[in-house]
Amino acid sequence: MNRAARLVLSLLLWWLAAGLALWLLGLAFGRPASFLGCALSGLFLGAVGEFGDWMRRRVRRSRA
Repeated sequence: MNRAARLVLSLLLWWLAAGLALWLLGLAFGRPASFLGCALSGLFLGAVGEFGDWMRRRVRRSRA
């Protein structure tokens, strides 16, 4: 498996795990939502996290 395929697989698994975690939390707190909505929320949270990591690396690089 090449590097790009591993990256895609890793991101897909993290996205599904985040969606599943949000869905299970909703069930646990009595506020169920559709799995699709939770998966999309997980995708959004992942995108925000990746953007924050990119900004952190960019700022650190500019300070060096």
